[in-house]
Amino acid sequence: MVVSGLTLFVIALLIFALALVLLGVRTVPQGQEWTVERFGRYTRTLQPGLHLLLPLIDRIGRKQSMMETVLDVPSQEVITRDNAMVTADGVVFFQVIDAAKASYEVNNLELAILNLTMTNTRTVMGSMDLDELLSQRDQINARLLGVVDEATSPWGVKVTRIEIRDIQPPRDLVDSMARQMKAERDRRASILEAEGQRQAAILRAEGAKQAAILQAEGRREAAFRDAEARERSAQAEAEATRLVSDAIAGGNVQAINYFVAQRYMDALTAVAAAPNQKVLFMPLEAANVIGAIGGIAEIAREAFPNRPRIRRPPPRRRPSAAPGIATSRTGAMRRCRRSRRIGRNPEGGPAMIEFWHWWVLAVLLGALETVAPGAAFLWLGGAAALVGFVLLAWPSLPWEHQGLLFALLAIAALVGTRLLSRGSAHTTHTPHLNRRTAQYIGTLHTLDGPIVNGRGRAQIGDGLWTVEGPDLPAGTRVRIVGAEGTLLKVEKA
Repeated sequence: MVVSGLTLFVIALLIFALALVLLGVRTVPQGQEWTVERFGRYTRTLQPGLHLLLPLIDRIGRKQSMMETVLDVPSQEVITRDNAMVTADGVVFFQVIDAAKASYEVNNLELAILNLTMTNTRTVMGSMDLDELLSQRDQINARLLGVVDEATSPWGVKVTRIEIRDIQPPRDLVDSMARQMKAERDRRASILEAEGQRQAAILRAEGAKQAAILQAEGRREAAFRDAEARERSAQAEAEATRLVSDAIAGGNVQAINYFVAQRYMDALTAVAAAPNQKVLFMPLEAANVIGAIGGIAEIAREAFPNRPRIRRPPPRRRPSAAPGIATSRTGAMRRCRRSRRIGRNPEGGPAMIEFWHWWVLAVLLGALETVAPGAAFLWLGGAAALVGFVLLAWPSLPWEHQGLLFALLAIAALVGTRLLSRGSAHTTHTPHLNRRTAQYIGTLHTLDGPIVNGRGRAQIGDGLWTVEGPDLPAGTRVRIVGAEGTLLKVEKA
């Protein structure tokens, strides 16, 4: 294929135009906003997504993070109202609300916020005593937040939280506080110990008194019981003696035998209970011992014999294809070798459309997209580029079919883009991500302070915000209807 100088020039021009278009394509990641400068002057702010800029005319100015940022406040020495030297540090949480103001209203935003926080920390903590400083840290955080947030509002920044992380008094003061605390603890411990000993002595005396009373009552009751028992025992013995005497007087010999046998049994009981060693001979008649041990356990039988192994048949071999057999392709494409001039039919007919014509059209449509953004020209250019690739693969494609293919691809691209953009509007669950002021629009809040001359401060969410609206007293329910930078516009609900 003979390539003329005009073709090389057109290809070089296409490459240059494509490079210019690619230079104008910018993708802003989520959580950031970029400012655009045209010849050094700010023009607009790019939201997250795909954007097209004018090459060599527009450029990216500043890249601002719209996410909440944490800034460490270094340790610094502060003199309190009672002339005590303490060392304090903290952290600052802030978020950029207006990227343009944060980029062009202040130079080195983080350094400005840091210095502003440090100076106000010395001011707020220096107006308090040491005891207040150590016990009212929440009040210090609230006062610092109000001052710093109000000072950084013109910079398009919202300070959401300021926390004093550590307060360190001098070492000698810490030792004195420790001794004072120890003395106070010892005093409380002594008082509590004396109170405990007093209560213990009282309780012990009460216990001894109750024990003595109960013991006396027990002895008296036991004496009464013992006397009564002896009296009844004597009465029983006298009655038994009288009955035996009457029986003997009546000539009954069995009464004497009963009396002698009773004494004999008492004597045997005494002999058996004596602690000295003794041997007693007792008559014993042994009985035959009847019993037998029966039953022998049977030997365990083999329950399950060894199973024979199942032999698997060897895998079958697949017959290999016979060598030398080659598949043939039917309907081979014929390639046209054209030895004609560029843009002319070999038969001398009308001018033909080449593949690079479609590519030139694609570049022109892409350039129109940079001038009038709207994504329509971009997809038309993509359809033209696809037709060029198709024509490069099939050079003999008629121009009627090329136009029809371009129309079909363009319609499909436009309809698909419209449907995709319509469906993607409801796919995200956080449409106002990293846009704190937009998240508050439509919500109801109560004014902590009055709105005077159209301006006031309100506690909304986790921070204090400057609000604009009609003059209203504190405690009024308001609805947020709009936002302008860090300023929230409200109306009475």
